[in-house]
Amino acid sequence: MVEIPAALTTTLIGMFGVVVGAIISNYVNQKIAAQSARRDLLFKKKVEYFDRTVSCIEKNLKLYGAWRKKLEVNTSSAVVDKAIKTLKKSRAKFDPLSSALYLDIEQFSRDIKQFVAFEKQIFVLFEELKKDNPVDVMESLRYSLHTLNKIGQGIILKMRKSLLHE
Repeated sequence: MVEIPAALTTTLIGMFGVVVGAIISNYVNQKIAAQSARRDLLFKKKVEYFDRTVSCIEKNLKLYGAWRKKLEVNTSSAVVDKAIKTLKKSRAKFDPLSSALYLDIEQFSRDIKQFVAFEKQIFVLFEELKKDNPVDVMESLRYSLHTLNKIGQGIILKMRKSLLHE
């Protein structure tokens, strides 16, 4: 037969263990939840930045492609001026937001700078359409748009790999 003080001591020790375990498990759960929330926030910011960058690239590529097709039909000076004015006004600009705070964009910034440099080259080619032989310039424009498309697809591919790595 078990004595009452021994049973009482065992019960108290068991209850004390349950209380201490509940306190420790609550603390550990809060730490894990905070880490998970932080990770989720960073991932959400990364996805948002990537979505904006991809939509910017795609919008610009579609815009340049549409105007290239229009200029293949008619390369008059008025149409070229309208194309330049419309492109400068309606092309999407890269929005850096606060992306550098949340993620490492160094791997993408070089490619984005290259993309913008080719966009500037396309504007130069549009200006040359008014002066030079339109057939030669249109061939250069097609090549530049093809290269711009490859750079844009490369940026998107790197971003997808980075997201899959997360």
